Amino acid sequence: MKFFFFLFFAISVFAYNAKPLDAVSLKLQWADQFQFAGYYVAKEKGFYRDVGLDVTIQKFDPKKLAVDEVMSGRSTYGIGRSSLLIDRMNGKKVVALAAIFQSSPMVLLSKKSLDITTPKDLIGKRIMMTQDFQDTISVRAMLNAQGVQMDKLRFIEHSYNPIDIANGKTDVMACYISNEPFVLKEKGVETNAINPEQYGFDFYSDILFTSEDELRHHPKRVRAFVDATLRGWEYAFTHIEETAQLIKARYNGQNKSLESLIYEGRVLKELAYHDNQPLGGMNIEKFQRISDIYKVMGIPQDEKRLHGFLYENLVRQALPLSVEERSFIHRTTVRYTSTYTWPPFNFASDTDKEKLEGIAHDFWDLIVQRSELKTAYISAPTWGAVFNAIKTKHADVILGTSISSTAEPYALFSKPYATFPNVIVTNKTIDFLPGLSSLEGKRVAIGQGYSIVETIAEHYPKIRIVGVENTREGLKLLSAKRVDAVIDILPVVAYLINADHYVDLKISGTTEFNFDVRMMIRNDYPELKSIIDKGIDSITLAERQKIFNRYIAVTYEDKVDYRWVYWGGLIVFLIVSLFVYRQLEMGKYHKKLLKMATTDSLTKLPNRIKLDEKLFECFTYYQRTRRAFSIVMVDVDYFKRINDTYGHLVGDKVLETLASILRTTVRDTDTVGRWGGEEFMIICPDTDKAGASYLASKIQSMINAHDFEVVHTLTCSFGIGEFREDDRVESAVSRADEALYKAKDLGRNKIIVS
Repeated sequence: MKFFFFLFFAISVFAYNAKPLDAVSLKLQWADQFQFAGYYVAKEKGFYRDVGLDVTIQKFDPKKLAVDEVMSGRSTYGIGRSSLLIDRMNGKKVVALAAIFQSSPMVLLSKKSLDITTPKDLIGKRIMMTQDFQDTISVRAMLNAQGVQMDKLRFIEHSYNPIDIANGKTDVMACYISNEPFVLKEKGVETNAINPEQYGFDFYSDILFTSEDELRHHPKRVRAFVDATLRGWEYAFTHIEETAQLIKARYNGQNKSLESLIYEGRVLKELAYHDNQPLGGMNIEKFQRISDIYKVMGIPQDEKRLHGFLYENLVRQALPLSVEERSFIHRTTVRYTSTYTWPPFNFASDTDKEKLEGIAHDFWDLIVQRSELKTAYISAPTWGAVFNAIKTKHADVILGTSISSTAEPYALFSKPYATFPNVIVTNKTIDFLPGLSSLEGKRVAIGQGYSIVETIAEHYPKIRIVGVENTREGLKLLSAKRVDAVIDILPVVAYLINADHYVDLKISGTTEFNFDVRMMIRNDYPELKSIIDKGIDSITLAERQKIFNRYIAVTYEDKVDYRWVYWGGLIVFLIVSLFVYRQLEMGKYHKKLLKMATTDSLTKLPNRIKLDEKLFECFTYYQRTRRAFSIVMVDVDYFKRINDTYGHLVGDKVLETLASILRTTVRDTDTVGRWGGEEFMIICPDTDKAGASYLASKIQSMINAHDFEVVHTLTCSFGIGEFREDDRVESAVSRADEALYKAKDLGRNKIIVS
């Protein structure tokens, strides 16, 4: 009896202390089907419950639009189309959270016997299309481009029953290519579909959204809902048959067959990851393009209202994170560790001795802001303790180190976020040292655990390395003439010589070894490494410069005479040794840092930042001279299929090889770079569209004839846009992009000129 009383008491205490679930609701925009599989899975698998949410999925009601339900507060979240942008422009404070489908599945379906195959064939026909479908940008843009006015079309009330196409109650029905065509085919009805994508208009669909009020008052709840939802979609697309069975058993008001649900799932998976985009991904440029098209069609647009429309803009999470990375962030508090003894990278604040400051911390702070990582700081007295914390998993990341062979068995390393030369410090009576060979047989102090120790021991075994706790201790020994030299990276020794007033020491030479500053991550946290790498990639050149200037006053110049400027008395001590002996090395460093910020790490081509700069430069020249100026967009055909079949390493190799072909084929005056993913841009000054088309044909022949490693054959699609009078930069890029989409629509491996 006592046992049962205790058990009852324990359960009662647990229930009392358990945090209640937060009740929210989601309004569907259509009848139950695989179109909403991710939400069903997140609910049934407990993904919502895991993040503290009790989610009610509200059924579709044709009399209650999702946007109205969310704006009124009767629903917390909703699913909408690109017409949400019109709602935003009309003053409804909607916020787009995630675009589930990168390419819209929406088509206009008709019975094949009616021979309705083009937008102009719609005139005079009965069309079942809801208001939000009518406002969808892809539909309106397609009709507008084909000279079909919306007010000339005959819309009738939507029955949401595809059989009405077969029985003649309507001529045309707006529906999804993943659903109704298969349902009708099962019943022996052949159909035609008018797809806006075929006319160059393909945008986001099934956009998860909420209100600004929900985001303002419950930001953590919004993040939890988005993360759990994307986790549900990831599971649904990975387990299509299992998910189809779940929908058939519990969410099948339309009485769809298992086969049709599986078919729908496979089609929607392709659309969700279209062009190799991350699940749920959005970017403001695509919505800007939608807004521009609405504007061309005479629909008023207020660009100011675009600000805040995308969720990622509001929460400042600027990184393209995967579902696994988002899940890691949500469930993990990342413990970072460091000593306070490596200025200017890591040191204690003057105002709070427990607070960490420095270059490494400032880079980390930017990454944390953009990823929304939850963090906790663990201080360590020595570098040995720092590395041991990673080894024993008592800490998760070290903010500043470099690749070390001794740490590789238990650690991962991020991309470098800065590179500095290792320099030699001696007594000021020593003449200039041409290199490390000058130190053979000498006592050289280096911090214990510093990666340069391994390198010097391997290449210069005759140097007598004296292990010290840190560089500050090494400089003390050098000043006391107990060692002959100290080695560390330039910013560290420059900072310490100045801060500790060593008038008897100077930088006498340099080593041939640079120090790539990286972050070290425990080896069972690959998601954290990926998040940090993406964070490092997102840090702009201006942001890097600002950090360096804060501590070591680095300046960037456009001529060979690059210079380091140091505060206070450092100029006095280092002006001769640094500027006379290290001018060339510093110039190389600055160039390398600048190149890192503007070069794609995989293909070594200019990245999006550099391409944007070049576009503006060429556009300015075009405005001044009116000389022809064209853009060529190049996109790898079926690249996702390559990744899925052979793996991402092979996909990366394909992109590297393609980059090499492009680099060697374009003219010296052209600029070729990686625009994003598997898409490349060629900027062709003094070139009209005919010249750009000739260049594209030449590249196409080179690609088609090349034997690519593993995949062997490869094709690309090309879109060309020439600058016109009164163009903006975005206009020509948009035309080239639309031409590229059309090239893909026409069967790929095509060159289309806009």
